[in-house]
Amino acid sequence: MSQKQNAIQVAQIVQSVKQDIIFGRLRPRERLIEEDITAQFEASRHVVRAAMNELEQLGLVTRRPNKGVTVRDFTVDEVEQIYEIRAFLQTEAANQIPMPASPQLISALEAIHAEYCAAHDKGELQRVCSLNNQFHRTIWEACKNQYLATLIDRVWTETIGIRCYGIGDPALLALARREHGEMIEMLRSGDREGFLRLTVEHMKPSLEAYKRAHGGWANRTTGQADSRVRVPA
Repeated sequence: MSQKQNAIQVAQIVQSVKQDIIFGRLRPRERLIEEDITAQFEASRHVVRAAMNELEQLGLVTRRPNKGVTVRDFTVDEVEQIYEIRAFLQTEAANQIPMPASPQLISALEAIHAEYCAAHDKGELQRVCSLNNQFHRTIWEACKNQYLATLIDRVWTETIGIRCYGIGDPALLALARREHGEMIEMLRSGDREGFLRLTVEHMKPSLEAYKRAHGGWANRTTGQADSRVRVPA
């Protein structure tokens, strides 16, 4: 198989695993079986291992002694620290976006939002997820600091396993849709204070859904701050 074909297969495996994590088909600490992936994609072990390496670099999986590759889980502290960093980075990006936003940015966001709403109405959750990513990346890139935008994107990717808890909840999806529209209007009007507030508030619903689904936060009362966030049996 050519190098180009190998690269295509690696990308396909990475995208497939990402989607399985997003939609809960793969859960934290669940093992990825190399033999199963090799058979599913009719790929060589070399290709599968390259895909696992890329997923590890993205922060989506971990390698553990005697356990192989597993979907990444988080300690309570890790979740809170990651979201603290997300809030810091996204607030900085929001501060750097020229306001009122340019007509070109508003037009781009409105087009994405229209597609997002159409996909939401049709229940096309995979499309909704993809357009959600595109919407936020378009905002971050408007800060003109590509290093900052890249850092945000890195942390955004690492939190897929947390953010996915808002995908299957109709109420949270409806809230996200409404807040996207509010973000556009704030950018249009130059309401930086409101935009900064919403930039942080917009992250919280999926995080709270993740907390409700796991028992890790209860350990705060017992002093076990570093315990792993557990998936209920």
